[in-house]
Amino acid sequence: MFNALLIPVMVIIASHHVQTETKLDLFSDDDKVGVGTYKESVDHKGHRTCEFHMWSKPDSDTKVSVYQVKVIDAQAFPIREEEVIVQVEGSTRKELTISVRYDSSGAARVIETKGKKKTTERIFMPIPGLSRADASDLWFSKTIPLPGTTVSSTVFDIENLVWRRVETTYVGKRWITVGGRRVESNEIRDVRDSNTRMVYLDDHGQPLLMKKGSNRTEKHF
Repeated sequence: MFNALLIPVMVIIASHHVQTETKLDLFSDDDKVGVGTYKESVDHKGHRTCEFHMWSKPDSDTKVSVYQVKVIDAQAFPIREEEVIVQVEGSTRKELTISVRYDSSGAARVIETKGKKKTTERIFMPIPGLSRADASDLWFSKTIPLPGTTVSSTVFDIENLVWRRVETTYVGKRWITVGGRRVESNEIRDVRDSNTRMVYLDDHGQPLLMKKGSNRTEKHF
């Protein structure tokens, strides 16, 4: 359930050498199950690094931390990404690292490491006929989409090791309640192989609210 709260935000900020960070609270229905941070930065080449780091509650019987990082270029093509999951239960500690780099053909080249044991590199070819560059990654930075704007692309799902068909729609402005506050947001609908996620961003592309089924991630004010 904890992993289900990891919802990628598909927005980049425009300025070079800028780093922003948002604190997050994680919920399952009405229960707070963890906390996290979302951080993004852009270098002088226009490469954007997006980082999620999330932790289960300290009093949980099983403590879990999840770290995700993804780097894309100035045209929103993926360069590399990584996910590290650490689970501690009593004296038992398990760690899984999935590293992905994208080669010149667009293929995802994946290496998994469980503890200190690495698997051989596996290659996953993208879905033909779809762009690997998601134009919505540039919304609210290089472009301001009109309500109803929809883009289609294919994105590699690092947790399930499969390429997904993605359709992203900017629904428009919407007032929402986050942490007891009424705030104006930009509503985005993200459909991945028929699974819908709702993402609500501020005008700088930072996450306010992210929803997937009964799980949600809220900005911590």
